[in-house]
Amino acid sequence: MRFLLLPALLVLAGCGEPIADAGATKAAPAKKPVLPRAEAAPAGEEWFYNPAGKRDPFGSFLTARVEKGAIDKDLPSIQRWDTDRYSLTGVIWEVDAPRAMLVDPEGFATVVKHGSYVGRNWGKVTSISADGVVVTEEYRMIDGELVVNPVTIKFSGAGVKK
Repeated sequence: MRFLLLPALLVLAGCGEPIADAGATKAAPAKKPVLPRAEAAPAGEEWFYNPAGKRDPFGSFLTARVEKGAIDKDLPSIQRWDTDRYSLTGVIWEVDAPRAMLVDPEGFATVVKHGSYVGRNWGKVTSISADGVVVTEEYRMIDGELVVNPVTIKFSGAGVKK
């Protein structure tokens, strides 16, 4: 019985409010510091997340990691890199079937036409003009919404590896 009485007294002693002096006045509660707020985005500006080329946050971390820039040898050379890593070196556009020459980061050139697949995300060439090549990538968001992302590859001064 003595062992049960001691814990009960300790619990009861911890409950309740401290007794204040009759002559003491109650102090005002301390105010929290006011932090400056971040500026909100303008009302007309929209923002969306593009998951293309990013790792899956829900994927297992126990699987083998592919290092950034690693090349999948099973894919054709035009699909081994992200679409924005290719450079445009030549275009033939005043014909029935326009063609363009794209160079990958390793310096290897590939001739593409309308409907060719380019990049890791299975983007398709949808337009070839004197200004550049438009590759359209399609993917679904988490909520099922279809997102169409056109990527324009323009001319650059990169040369072709011989």
